Amino acid sequence: MTTPNALFAVLDVSHPAAIKSRLENISPWVHLPLGEDQWLIVAPAATTTKEVSDRLGITGDEALSTGIIVRVENYYGRNATSVWEWVSTKQGAELAATTTA
Repeated sequence: MTTPNALFAVLDVSHPAAIKSRLENISPWVHLPLGEDQWLIVAPAATTTKEVSDRLGITGDEALSTGIIVRVENYYGRNATSVWEWVSTKQGAELAATTTA
């Protein structure tokens, strides 16, 4: 059995347009917009919150925005069925190996 991919929440970003632009180039990671400054990201299981933050430009040499990255180990709530289906499908999907950005 394969290890499920990691689920991350991106919250409260100060420059949503800059983060949205970065999200378009984080392949093979996948993302789902939840609001103007909120996204879900699915990345390979070994990915850390720091790696996500650096690749999005929240931290690191190319900081473009402020924001919060949370690795989600458990979740519960109420949202559209499509959100829950996306999380379930993407956490079990085969993602290609990532390269350092």
